[in-house]
Amino acid sequence: MASLKTVIGSLFLLVFLTACPAEPVPDQSLEGTSWILLKFSLEDGTILEPQGEKPITLKFKSGQVSGSAGCNSYFASFETRKEQLKFDGIGATEKYCPGLMEQEKQYFGLLEEAQAFILRPGQLEITSPAGKLLFDEESANVQGQEP
Repeated sequence: MASLKTVIGSLFLLVFLTACPAEPVPDQSLEGTSWILLKFSLEDGTILEPQGEKPITLKFKSGQVSGSAGCNSYFASFETRKEQLKFDGIGATEKYCPGLMEQEKQYFGLLEEAQAFILRPGQLEITSPAGKLLFDEESANVQGQEP
């Protein structure tokens, strides 16, 4: 009788585990990393370097991203599946910085349309139909050191 209970219990557990798919979790390869934007390209092939005194940053932590877009601070949630990357619910402060607003609009547009990422030693590339973002690892870009 004990073996019948074990078999039934095992079958119940198997059915339960296969019926409830796990929630997606942030990719551990991005989790806890921090990045500084080096350059970005637009759909038309234009390659731009970030302007302004404050760097554009991207920090991944606990399924959320945050950072500076050069003027405004921003935040969003993110999800990865293999090499795919999606940002959701991008929100930002609303400061006005002359000369930087178009750059921020382009940056947020590229994040909103992000589809994939490539992680290389010390670098992160995010791709979308509208262009690409190339980041350098923040710890590798400490002031006084060569990137």
